[in-house]
Amino acid sequence: MKQAKSPALSRFQTDFHRLLTTLLLREVEDPMLLGISLTRLDLTDARGHAIAYVHSMMPVDEKECVKRLNRLSPHLSHLLRKAMPKKRLPELIFRWDDALDKAHGVMDTMQGIKDA
Repeated sequence: MKQAKSPALSRFQTDFHRLLTTLLLREVEDPMLLGISLTRLDLTDARGHAIAYVHSMMPVDEKECVKRLNRLSPHLSHLLRKAMPKKRLPELIFRWDDALDKAHGVMDTMQGIKDA
């Protein structure tokens, strides 16, 4: 059974997510990454890694977006360290969130069944 997060860890995760979303909007100037949004943030138990899931509603090369974001990760981590009063922040890793694409596919299938 999965244990509930402590209030302090939940607050940290919420603050981390909010600040990273703001940084993605303000600091990223790469035209390919302008429509990217942060959909979810998962922290490992020991706060060793923060896995940021991103998605774009515009058609983009997913692998290239993740590659560019992971290249920007040290810069974003530096800005997060300046904004958050923690001695140690988790390593930031970006991954593509395909859950929205899967949900869209399910909706298309359901619409096809309804129309048939």
